[in-house]
Formats: sequence, C-alpha cells, structure tokens
Amino acid sequence: MGLGKDLPLWLQLLLQSVNFVILGGALVYFLRKPLKEYLQRRHQTVKERLEQAERLLGEAAEAKAIYEEKLSKLEAEIDALRTSSSEETERERKRILEEAHRLASRIREQAHLAYEQEMREAVTKIRAEIAERTIRAAEQRLRQMFGKDDHDLMVEEFIRKVRSIN
Repeated sequence: MGLGKDLPLWLQLLLQSVNFVILGGALVYFLRKPLKEYLQRRHQTVKERLEQAERLLGEAAEAKAIYEEKLSKLEAEIDALRTSSSEETERERKRILEEAHRLASRIREQAHLAYEQEMREAVTKIRAEIAERTIRAAEQRLRQMFGKDDHDLMVEEFIRKVRSIN
C-alpha cells in the first residue's frame, strides 16, 4: 500500500510531475553553481587544448616547411658532393698517373745507368783479359824467339850495365 495508489491516474501523474519539478528545481538550485563552474573549467580546458593544438599545428607546419627546404637543399648538396667527389677523384687519378710516370722515368734512368755501368765493367774486364792474353802470347813468343843462349847473353849484358852504373 503505497501512498497515492488509491488516487486517480491523472492525479498520480500530476503529483509525480510536481515531485519531478521540485526535484529538478532543487537540483538546479543546488548544482547550478558547481555545474556552471565545472562547465566553465571544462570550456576553458577545451579552449586551451584547442589553442595548444593550433600552436602545435603551426609549429609542425613550420618544422615541415624547414624540413622541406632542407630536403630541397639536400638534393643540391648531394649534387655538389657528387661533383666535388668526382673532381677530387679526377685530381687524385691525375696525381697518381703523374707519380707513376715520374717513377717509370726514374726506373728507366736507373736501368740505363746500370746498363752503362755494367758495359764499362764488361769492357774493362775484356780489356784486362785481352791485355793478359797479349802478355802471355808475347811471353810465349819471346821464349820461342829467344833461346837459352840469348837469355844468358841478356843477363850478362844487364849485369855489365849495372856494374858500370856503380
């Protein structure tokens, strides 16, 4: 047995509506200020986050522009680096070739000097051999031309000359 169950339906609806209006009015009266403050804080927070998002979006756009500029310059830097490296490679190649030519020239010169030195030594050895063989041949020839008697005669003549000098 609840209160108001014996009343007609229209009166029950009226009482429930009045009850709802009083409850709603009390809620609005008591919660109006905290709800208003909460909604204002929430509004302020949303507004700040939107401003922050806009600021970050602007910074991102600036960063994007900077990076795009760097990327566009990067292509030019890469081309310049390729050019300078190919120029440096060409200079290094020329330097190595010049050094190789100088070294080859020095080797040719040293080989020529070594050849000339060996030729002089060979000529000297050949001359010494010719002189030695000539002396031996002359000695043999003299031995054949002069006999024991001629030798004894020359020794006696030499001894006389040495005595006459003293």
